[in-house]
Amino acid sequence: MPNADGQWEQIVVFFRNIFNSLQEGILFIGEPLDIILAVVDVLITSFIFYYILRIIRDSRAWQLLKGIVFIVVLTIVARVFSLNLLSFLLLNTISIFSIAIVIIFQPELRRALETVGRSGLNFFSFRSSGYLGEKTATTDSQLIESIVQACHDMSLTKTGALIVMERTTPLGDLQDQDNAVQIDSPVSATLLKQIFYNGTPLHDGAIVIRDGRIAAAKVHIPLSDNYHLRKDFGTRHRAAIGASEMGDTISIVVSEEKGTISIAIEGRLYVLDNSDALRTQLHRLFLPDEEEKKPFGFFRRKKPKNVLGNEIRPTRKFLLMFVSLIAATLLWFFVQITINPITSKTFNVILTYKNTETLAEKGLEATYPTETVQLELTGRKNLLDDMTSREIEAYIDFSQVDQTGIQPVEISINKNTPFYTRTDYVTPEEVTIAVRSYNENAN
Repeated sequence: MPNADGQWEQIVVFFRNIFNSLQEGILFIGEPLDIILAVVDVLITSFIFYYILRIIRDSRAWQLLKGIVFIVVLTIVARVFSLNLLSFLLLNTISIFSIAIVIIFQPELRRALETVGRSGLNFFSFRSSGYLGEKTATTDSQLIESIVQACHDMSLTKTGALIVMERTTPLGDLQDQDNAVQIDSPVSATLLKQIFYNGTPLHDGAIVIRDGRIAAAKVHIPLSDNYHLRKDFGTRHRAAIGASEMGDTISIVVSEEKGTISIAIEGRLYVLDNSDALRTQLHRLFLPDEEEKKPFGFFRRKKPKNVLGNEIRPTRKFLLMFVSLIAATLLWFFVQITINPITSKTFNVILTYKNTETLAEKGLEATYPTETVQLELTGRKNLLDDMTSREIEAYIDFSQVDQTGIQPVEISINKNTPFYTRTDYVTPEEVTIAVRSYNENAN
């Protein structure tokens, strides 16, 4: 079991390092280009964190995340007030969570990766987001009408149905299930009603529509763990949401108890008033005009009732953005302190001299025994690692020497990075030179 005091000490050291690094000012922040890159880095990371929080906010993982944050805050409070037993238990609890976090958030991580992958593929693809296969608009319209007519009739007879429509995210895993029945048939209202008729062996499960055809029936869909779903919705509705969480899949469900028609999109379930509303939404999804091709255009004109609640409120959205920004900033500090901290490096530099001609004009000459100078610079690790002794100049300036005799002269240091490194010490700081006139040498 990890040592609790050691973990707390690491946290204290981390924040102490942040404070010390900020005290270094420009040495830690770097040059203007570094500042711009750091801001861009933090903003992009904040967006990623915000995107992940948006994904998990409607799942049980959101409650787990809030629980973890509460434990962390409580741990800090316990340490501040010297509640040793409580802090020991909480720190070891955090250790367990750090190991199990990947397992706990596995569904959300998978969903996030699928969404990112789908977005990337769509960016480089000419395929429309409303893709139904290599069909014409007329054929797509006929397919939609077949689905709408079947759902209308099944709604009247309260026949339960679940239709999963593939778009750009492949659903081959669902079609290849051992229990799935391969059909590969054109879509028709009669066939859909026959499949979901309560007396047939195919009614239990979902059908998958790929490339404008019924690919498989009796498909089992993983249930969603969305805790916002109303309790009066059963397995079929939860399966519809689970299917819609698989990328950009569209699910249509007909309730066996109430006869209502619902549509699930991107992990959210929308209850429709009737089959005409279903037709409208399917046309907006699969046959968008120029106005509807804009982001979220298919819900711009008339958004159906959202069973899962309203969209994120502005205050909650701001809170998520603020938390994401703070997390990204702390992570940036951690990375910088870990891989590019403020450090020191010693250089041995050959001592040179300037303005010897001025000394000669005065009829003087000088000798000095020192040949090298040792100095220590402080700055960012990457900057110091790239520096060599050749980029540093240590010299004696003879322009101020105008008397004979033994006298000390200060060593000057010239660097290519005067603002982003600090000279901590120079050994020796000055040298003793012997100055003689040419007349003395002649005698």
